[in-house]
Amino acid sequence: MTARKGDSNFYDPHDSVNPNVEEYEWQELNTELPDFPADDDLLEFQVTRPNAAFQYFIDAKSLSYTEADGIVRYTVVIKSRTGAKNVAFEGMRCTTREFKTYAFGNGKNKFVRPRKIEWKSILDNDYTRYRKDLQEFYFCNIRILDLSADKIISELKYGRPQALESGFR
Repeated sequence: MTARKGDSNFYDPHDSVNPNVEEYEWQELNTELPDFPADDDLLEFQVTRPNAAFQYFIDAKSLSYTEADGIVRYTVVIKSRTGAKNVAFEGMRCTTREFKTYAFGNGKNKFVRPRKIEWKSILDNDYTRYRKDLQEFYFCNIRILDLSADKIISELKYGRPQALESGFR
């Protein structure tokens, strides 16, 4: 079977699927702050190089994915062994490997917006390793087709992230 120009399944690599691709400019949708997380809605996730003093959680009720702008939005809660909590509402763009912090918890169960909200690269360091793992294993996982909040929640609940192996088998 051969494809010929004019057939519905024929695609010429020089034809653009979107003739205005050069004019495309990504735009982020407006972001509403979620309710402050309740302990009953927190899903614990593992970090590949964890600091033993912390536990990491995602608020299931705040988790969303918007296909129109490609952003996964979520509230992360980091708890210390002494019970102290760091809370942040963030967004992650898989295509650019960037994150943005929309708000921080203020200790009074309220969100406060930072003065400067901007996209930043996801770094692979000890203090923010959780973002790299969220990106790699949960939010931007290529095994998840047709990304949705429900699929991410399922991965958080039942998936077991495995660190990528280096070298040959």
